[in-house]
Amino acid sequence: MSHPTTPPTPPVPTDRAELERDIAQTRARLAETADALAAKADVKGQAQAKVEDLKATAQHRVEDVKAQATAKVQGVSAGAPGTGKQQTGVLVGVIVAATALAVWLVVRER
Repeated sequence: MSHPTTPPTPPVPTDRAELERDIAQTRARLAETADALAAKADVKGQAQAKVEDLKATAQHRVEDVKAQATAKVQGVSAGAPGTGKQQTGVLVGVIVAATALAVWLVVRER
C-alpha cells in the first residue's frame, strides 16, 4: 500500500516581514484555489456559458449564410428579369431559407 507523499515544507521564516509576505502569498494561492473549485462546482454557470457559446456560433453561421446568399442574389439579380420589388421578394425568400438551413444545421449538431 503506497502512502501519498506531500511536498516538503519550506522552512518557516524567522523575520516578521518575511513571515507576513509568506502569509500573503499563501492567502493568494488559497484564494485562487477556492475560486477554481467554485467555478468547477458551478454547473449552472458552465451550462449558461455553453449556451452562450452555441448561440454565438449559430449567429455567426447565420450571418455568414446571409452574406453568401445576398452576394449570390445580387450577382444574379443584376441580369434577372423582373422589377426591383419582385427581386426583393426573392432575396427575402432566399435569406429566410438560408437562415432556416443554418439554424437546422446548428440544432442537428447537438
